[in-house]
Amino acid sequence: MAIDIHRATTPQDLAGARELILTSLHDDQGYGFQPQWHWDLDHLTEVYVDNPRQAMVVAVDEGTVVGTCAAGIGGSASPPHPAWLADHYADRANVVQLVRLVTDPRLRRKGLGRRLVDATIAFVRAEGGYRVIYLHTNAKIPGALEFWRGAGLVETYDARGDEGDDRFETVHFELPLHATVPA
Repeated sequence: MAIDIHRATTPQDLAGARELILTSLHDDQGYGFQPQWHWDLDHLTEVYVDNPRQAMVVAVDEGTVVGTCAAGIGGSASPPHPAWLADHYADRANVVQLVRLVTDPRLRRKGLGRRLVDATIAFVRAEGGYRVIYLHTNAKIPGALEFWRGAGLVETYDARGDEGDDRFETVHFELPLHATVPA
């Protein structure tokens, strides 16, 4: 199986990415599409194609999108996250957030997620102008914390127990862009 990883720019790539992400939001996250958090899914072209500093990377196998990862300008938002954390990333133009990392369940734990993250970080580094990569993850997802720690990101805030919403166990990470990512 030869999986091609590239920046999503075609209607087919974007539609496949949207479908995969929506399925994951329902099946893996358990709460489905939330317009206040997932609004970019209704504006994929404007967000990830028309804006040259943002990108969605897809993994495509025989014409089917089997993985996604995206980079978008800006860091943590408040709400839902604490104001002090949003203030830490207030220089939005210099912060990029990794979002929408999803892989087809049949391909998990086989290195595809790491390849997607590596390709997205390579885009961010090539784009330039960013000082830090930020992301948050839900620790309820099996393997999520280990994955991000293994990708070289540094935990900055463990919000588990502070959120008041039992759907989430949010942990925040960052990667200063002068840092190197372990192989």
